[in-house]
Amino acid sequence: MQNIRTKQMKRIVAGLVILFAATAWAGEPQAPTGNAAVPAGELLTVPTRDGVTESLYVQAPGATPPWVIVLFAGDDGALHLKADGPTTLGGNFLIRTASYWVQQGNAAVMIDTPSDYANGIEDRFRHTKDSLRDVEAAVEALRKRFPSSRIALVGTSRGTSSVGNVLERNPGLADAFVLTSPVSIARKDRAGVSGLTADGTKLRVLVLSNRNDACPAAMFYGAKQLADKNRFNFIAVESTDGGGDRQAECSGHSPHGFLGIEDKVLGEINQWLAGLPH
Repeated sequence: MQNIRTKQMKRIVAGLVILFAATAWAGEPQAPTGNAAVPAGELLTVPTRDGVTESLYVQAPGATPPWVIVLFAGDDGALHLKADGPTTLGGNFLIRTASYWVQQGNAAVMIDTPSDYANGIEDRFRHTKDSLRDVEAAVEALRKRFPSSRIALVGTSRGTSSVGNVLERNPGLADAFVLTSPVSIARKDRAGVSGLTADGTKLRVLVLSNRNDACPAAMFYGAKQLADKNRFNFIAVESTDGGGDRQAECSGHSPHGFLGIEDKVLGEINQWLAGLPH
């Protein structure tokens, strides 16, 4: 009888282990791992336009990081930041991997939508002067906080429209610009960065795209054309994890969000930033 009960308990334990593993596999994509501990972040609220504020979540390993990496999420951009970080869009490529930059010795800054668009922004707003003023106020606050650091504006998917708006209207605001999975193909009333014009011979701009990106607004050929037209630096990567689901082709759980190759993509960006002259 004792042997029977022991065997039953072993089967139960084994079943629980399998269930736990399956549950973990089905969850959110995991952030890249590293040895360095990531410090707790700080929520900053910056005044921008009249009666409008912008929230930033700042994580930094020290007072003088080489780079301050400002992250613009895709979709509607609304992170609904709280004291302990974002409460939405946690699966977005840039948001789920933000800790990578801190582990590399840089500061990571997640930027929320402005207070008058707390529930999200559309492509139309991302291209406005008001959007530029919001980003300008955020960068000014960051330069005061990290006066010896360089600043990179990094966008993914729809977030590249916000970065592109700065590139066109005030390219001197940041030291480098990175467009990952850029929305480079106009769709209906969403132009994305399809019409972006900037001089890549004078500005530090990187475009990075997945050859298997199936998002209709961000397919590989559009990103390549954007880079070639403006003479931006260009990096191509390739993966298929999460591919084949038409409903998720523009999500972070797909090649569009670099699922499964996060470390490679971030390493490419980091290497490019490290190669920029002071």
